[in-house]
Amino acid sequence: MTKQMTKIAMMVVLMVGLMASAATAQNKGGGFAPVGLFTGVETSEGKCSMASAMCYGNTFVLTSYGEWETYQLTISLNYSLNTYIPNNFIATGGTWSLVVIRENKYAGTLYGEVRTGSVNIITDNNGEAFSKQVRANLFSTGGLGIFTGKENKDIFGVYEAITDSRSKNTSGSVNFNF
Repeated sequence: MTKQMTKIAMMVVLMVGLMASAATAQNKGGGFAPVGLFTGVETSEGKCSMASAMCYGNTFVLTSYGEWETYQLTISLNYSLNTYIPNNFIATGGTWSLVVIRENKYAGTLYGEVRTGSVNIITDNNGEAFSKQVRANLFSTGGLGIFTGKENKDIFGVYEAITDSRSKNTSGSVNFNF
């Protein structure tokens, strides 16, 4: 019972931290930040290979609704199963895209690659996955619409989210700077 309460308390602290980082991101100048939290689902846990000690294609589809804009974020990442700490893995690559809708019209798409990050799987007392915490560093490789011509800019972001392993519901934040 105590371990379960500790895990619940840790999730609450993480969510408060994610909300605070989203609010801070909105107040920083020099870039853009999606309004509020992103919510969505983990659409694929990916395919893991013990032979290569890798998991490929762990995919999340999320949306953030703002007053004037909507952001649709898709992230697919790969992570290594080689680790010295149980259930704590290193993200080794992947891809992402962010679609921006302004006043109900397509405004642009920013896309790129996941270069680094971490995947931490929290288990319950029976060893079953309870939740998955993901942090991924996103780097832009191109853009369309409002992002055309910004391909060579150093646009990067940090994605932080937590997924309930049973329902696959995901919530988190992303902060882009350029």
